[in-house]
Amino acid sequence: MKISCLKVGGRTIKTVVAVFLCLLTGIIRESDTAFYAAIAAVLCVQRTSKDSFREAFNREVATVIGGIWGMFVLLFERNVWCIPYEVLRYLFLSVFLIPIINFSVLIKREKGTFLMCVVFLCITVTHGNDENPLAFGVARILDTTIGIVIALIINQFPIRRTADRRIWTKQ
Repeated sequence: MKISCLKVGGRTIKTVVAVFLCLLTGIIRESDTAFYAAIAAVLCVQRTSKDSFREAFNREVATVIGGIWGMFVLLFERNVWCIPYEVLRYLFLSVFLIPIINFSVLIKREKGTFLMCVVFLCITVTHGNDENPLAFGVARILDTTIGIVIALIINQFPIRRTADRRIWTKQ
């Protein structure tokens, strides 16, 4: 049996704490979408505070834009034109990525393009049949914002390198 150790750095500890606080906040809020807060926290805890703020800003803008586009399409489907066949709906949603991508270029947010598309598809594809899909869109944006805020707060706490943080594992 071989025993090895893994070093646990400050960013790892901050990420773990931020994710735990996001999930705990989800329990307190009775949120079904706290998972999205945790994802945002993982992505927004960066090496430096400056990097965290840059990532957080990009993530928030992309989430809000993708969420608004997604909710707009769901409102259109519910109130104007319900696409009768699933394959046509998926074609429509896929083609609708074009204006989202072009919009991200127009507002000079190309780095957030992929996330805008992911949030849009998450809302429209996985929650289009919900009783209240707009509620999911709002919750998705809110939870991402919570995750970002928690990550930014946690990332402000310095972690000293004085202690030797190691996790021992058996292999």
